Amino acid sequence: MSLVLQSILSGLVNGVVYALIGVGMSVIFKGSRVINAMQGEFSVVGAMFSVLLLAALKVPYPVAIAGGVAAGAVLGVLIDIAFVRPMMRRGASEESYLLLTVGLASALSAAVLYFGGRDSHLLPAIGSDAIHDVGSATIREHALWLLVVALAVVGALKLFYQRTVLGLSMAAASIDPDGATTLGIDVRRMRTLTFALGGALGAIGGILFAPLVAVNYALGLTLTLKGFAAAIIGGLANPLGAVAGGLVLGLAESLAVVVFPSGYRDAVALALLVLIMLVLPNGLLGRAARKGG
Repeated sequence: MSLVLQSILSGLVNGVVYALIGVGMSVIFKGSRVINAMQGEFSVVGAMFSVLLLAALKVPYPVAIAGGVAAGAVLGVLIDIAFVRPMMRRGASEESYLLLTVGLASALSAAVLYFGGRDSHLLPAIGSDAIHDVGSATIREHALWLLVVALAVVGALKLFYQRTVLGLSMAAASIDPDGATTLGIDVRRMRTLTFALGGALGAIGGILFAPLVAVNYALGLTLTLKGFAAAIIGGLANPLGAVAGGLVLGLAESLAVVVFPSGYRDAVALALLVLIMLVLPNGLLGRAARKGG
């Protein structure tokens, strides 16, 4: 039972990180219909930029975190302006955008390798390095902060889309671009802001994960796959559905260790994804998740 409880706590923490990455991927897909195969690179760039600010410039930790989040957002804006807009003007297909983001993922991974080297880097824990007992299991204080911050981010995102003029405009531009244009909404600008928001969410996930798992140039692909799985399970067009998908995925791979050797955790988690898609082809939340929430 101690192992099961420890696995559940670990699964919740990992699942929340996957959820943040999946939410960012869903936000971009909802706003642009682009499947972003480089979402994990936003996480790596955000975490590595925070490490750079701390190590090279000796800035306070909150400033380094803000800088990392801003780096993810700026990267998202640059990708939309430099690559997505020109392709849309030329009428590119959805497959072309997928290929674009796959290529950009490889390029960014190579750039992180060139500038940051092969070394892995950890960020300081938020709060302290204290260990807390939860029944017969333990959890780091940073993991508790991770859960709190992630829930706050998801709650703020929900309020942003439902209660703010900008969020409602972004949602309208994604649902009916032509209708939004007739109402005076700049659809192209909304799409750029969508990429900025997706990049910021990915960076937040990477920064929260970096005190637990060392970040290096090769981590982006793994995070992209886990975030994509979370988004698919919850419904790719529904950012909040990715939260449920991330938690299911994180718990599945952690609990798999209780039954199978640890080397099979990824295989078990992705096998669960296949099973869910066979039984629930529209995701855990049904057709509403496909339409967006």
